[in-house]
Order: sequence, then C-alpha cells, then structure tokens
Amino acid sequence: MFLRFNYENSNDIGVYIKLTNSYCIVPYDINEKSLKFLQKGIKKNIPIIKVTILNSKCIGRLIIGNKKGIILPYETTFEEYRKIQKMVPETVLVKRCEEKFSALGNCVVNNDFSALAIPEISFDTESLIADVLGVEVFKIGLGSEKLIGSFCAMNNNGGIISQYISVEDQDEISSLLRIPLTIGTVNCGLKNIGSGLISNDWIGFCGVKTTQSEIFVLETALKKKE
Repeated sequence: MFLRFNYENSNDIGVYIKLTNSYCIVPYDINEKSLKFLQKGIKKNIPIIKVTILNSKCIGRLIIGNKKGIILPYETTFEEYRKIQKMVPETVLVKRCEEKFSALGNCVVNNDFSALAIPEISFDTESLIADVLGVEVFKIGLGSEKLIGSFCAMNNNGGIISQYISVEDQDEISSLLRIPLTIGTVNCGLKNIGSGLISNDWIGFCGVKTTQSEIFVLETALKKKE
C-alpha cells in the first residue's frame, strides 16, 4: 500500500524522511498532523524519531540505514550522534562515515540484504556499509545517472528504478540484488525515485502529485498489498 504525503508542501519526501523496517527518522520540527499521518500509515509499532543532522531537515538524503544499522555523515555532531543512538532500537548499530560524502542517501541505496553504491566510494566506506548494515555491497554506475540513491528505491521485495536506466543496467542490477526491478516514476513523471518516495516492506509513502497509475507500478514493484 502506498499513501500520498508531503512534507512542508514538498513532494520530495525521500529528501526529508528515512523509513526502514525498524524505525522512521523525521526532521525535528515535523508538524503534529504529518506525524500522526505517518504513525497511522505505518501501523506497526516502530519508533518515529525526530532529529536534526548537520542543522538540516534533509534527513533522508544525509543518512543511509536499514533495520540493522544507520550510517551518518562525517560532520554529524556528537550530540546528534548520541541522540540517534539513544532513540533507535537497541539492535540498531549507529556509526559515522569518515569519508566526506555529506549526502550519503544520494550515493547509496539499500535494503536489509544488499546495497548499491556509486563507484567513487572508498574501500573503507564500502566495508563500513557492509559491517553496519549487514549487507553485500555492489559498486555500480548508472550511465549518466551518477547519484544512484536519487534514481532508485528498494525494499526486501523488489525495487523501482528510473526510466532513463538502460535495460541492460536494469537486468544487471536485478541479478546482483536478487530482487526484481521495475521501471517507474513518481510525482507525475519525475525520475527522482529516491527523492519522491519512502518505503519499507509493508508500507510506502509518495508525493501527493504521484498519479494513480504511478502508485499501481510502485505497489506492484515493491509488492505492497492493503
């Protein structure tokens, strides 16, 4: 099931919010109406954590994470780090990336088992992702689409990827991840998949401009059933 939602009149909800199977992280000043909408939609009892990172609301682009761990950008303050560490479930490992990628969410896309990362990340960062998130990491380029986290989204059931990705790349990535990938868009034709939606294994949210036909593709690709 996918629900239409926006954050401060922005349809790019993936820029601001990080949703996994064990927690949801939102900007510290999210309004009560939006918070209640998320809580009602998620249904299951996972914490919704209000934080600030680098004095920014763009949580979804700054961090990467799954049910096992969270990786924060290198400039995250100690206070921010400690707050997140205290508020996530005890089973979630929290670490900071030492490589100077501030927008980690643009550089990596992952589920609970696999991660795709841009080729430019270092071996140390690749190892950090593997260790903290407990995933197999694949470095891969997407032709002209450099920032893989912006043009792809996935959960443990499947993935959705930009329509500008070649069929060959689509097949290669699907084979690596061992989940089906589907071409799609959000917010009435936009290719920025990772910015326009958030999803875990049982619920997804997309920008309010997303059409019904786009939602059908998202629900089919990520296997959501009401």
